[in-house]
Amino acid sequence: MNYKTTEQKAIKFIRFKNLIKPGDKILVALSGGADSVFLLHFLNNFQKLFKISIAAAHINHSLRGKEANADQIFSQQLCDSLGIPFFTSRVYVKSFAKRNGLSIEEAARNLRYSSLNKIAKKIKADKIATAHNVDDNAETVLFNLSRGTGISGMAGIPYQRQNIIRPIITLGKFEIVEYLTKKDIPFQTDSTNSDDSFKRNFLRNQIIPSIRKNINPAFADSVFKFSEILKNYSQIIE
Repeated sequence: MNYKTTEQKAIKFIRFKNLIKPGDKILVALSGGADSVFLLHFLNNFQKLFKISIAAAHINHSLRGKEANADQIFSQQLCDSLGIPFFTSRVYVKSFAKRNGLSIEEAARNLRYSSLNKIAKKIKADKIATAHNVDDNAETVLFNLSRGTGISGMAGIPYQRQNIIRPIITLGKFEIVEYLTKKDIPFQTDSTNSDDSFKRNFLRNQIIPSIRKNINPAFADSVFKFSEILKNYSQIIE
C-alpha cells in the first residue's frame, strides 16, 4: 500500500467521525511501539491541516526493566527530534494489580489511563489520542465474546469515549509497519508481545492468524464493519 493512501485513509476517518476539531490540543499516548510512533508522526505531519497542537506522554509500567527504560528514552528522543513537548510518568503495575485483585493487563490499563488523564489535565489538553488499530479491535471483540458479552462488548473499541480518541483504528498493523518501514522511521518492539500466556497475545498470535489463513484474510476489517453496525444499534437502543 502507498503510504499516501494510508494517510488519506486515516484523514478520511477522522473527518467522517469528527474526532478532531480546529484548535484542539491533543496529548498522544506514546509507548514507543509501531502504532503510537505512527500516530505521533501522522498528527505532527498534519498539525496545520487539522489546525491542532500536540504533545506526547509516555507511561513506564515498571514491568520490563531495561527494555521499558529503553522505550522511555526512545520516546523522549523522538519527541525532542520533532520538537514535540514530552511528558512521562512511572507506575507500578504489579503491586497495584496485587492490591486490587486485578490481572496485569487490567492493572496496566487502569494506571495508564489514569496517568494520561492527569497529564492531560495538567497541560490543558482537550483530547488524548491512543493508537489502537483495526487488529486491536478484532482482538477485543473476540476477547469479549469468549467471556460472554452484550451488544456493547461486541461493538468493540469505541473510536471516541469522552476525551479519548482513536484516530487510526481503521488502519491495520501490517499497513502501519509497512508505512514506517517505507519511510525509514524507527520504533521499539515489546518482547512480551510474543508471550502467549497473556490472553490477548494468544488471540493475536495464534487464533486470529489461523482465522485469516483458513477462513477470511480480511478478518479484522470484517469485524470492524460488524462493530460499526452494533455501535449504531446500541445508539438507537439508548
